[in-house]
Amino acid sequence: MLSRDKKYINKATRVNYNINKLERKVTMTNQELIKELRKYRNADLSDAMDALGLVDKGTMDEKMKPLRPGIEFKGFAHTVKLLPKQDKVKACETIEEWREELGKGCNDIYSFVDTVTEENAKDMVIAIDMGGIRGGVWGSEISMNMMRRGVEGFIIDGGCRDSYETNLQEAPVFCTRRTFTHAYGRVTAGSIGEPIDCAGVTVRPGDIICADDDGVLVIPRDVAEDVIKFAKMQLEDDIKTRSEHYEKLGFEPDETLRRLD
Repeated sequence: MLSRDKKYINKATRVNYNINKLERKVTMTNQELIKELRKYRNADLSDAMDALGLVDKGTMDEKMKPLRPGIEFKGFAHTVKLLPKQDKVKACETIEEWREELGKGCNDIYSFVDTVTEENAKDMVIAIDMGGIRGGVWGSEISMNMMRRGVEGFIIDGGCRDSYETNLQEAPVFCTRRTFTHAYGRVTAGSIGEPIDCAGVTVRPGDIICADDDGVLVIPRDVAEDVIKFAKMQLEDDIKTRSEHYEKLGFEPDETLRRLD
């Protein structure tokens, strides 16, 4: 009896220790956390995930690509799920009829827009799961609409159209396909603020989405502070080694050697 009680106490102690350990991980505010994470490349953050035993966890499929080179952002996920449209698409006979039908369809598909405001958009990354359905849910106008509100970036597991204009606007967009088709007649509203599947990764609201030229990485909030610890080591070592190469090769130091300044 005594040994069972002792065993129970030890088990309870281990549970409490794990809880306390988890609590210690979340010591930074979201603002402090995202400011620190922005110092690091996805390469550093991915290596840090490996160090924590999270090999290939959070790594989106390579089909998730930036619309152009040089896009980099980090922020907290605001998730949107779209579903296949089930009802028949109406054949319109007049411009007025088409304008009305398109308006109805867009009001449904883009209902998530009303959940994004200037008050909550800071450090937000919109992540959309189209479930593999063809159609361009993202483009020039919606990018500018969200950029005006202060959204940090856009991750679209689906189509982006108006690519030329979207790039002229320097909109921070990653997507899995380019297209000229509309989302109208192809998808309908699903859920907002629920876990989604995005390019092979489960993305939960509040997860940290990190995007750069090398791809997209998703970091759960509760491990992010441990990730930073190991990422700092990775980047410090990288800067030290690359600085030596720069000196030997006669290269002038650039911003990549000053990421931790």
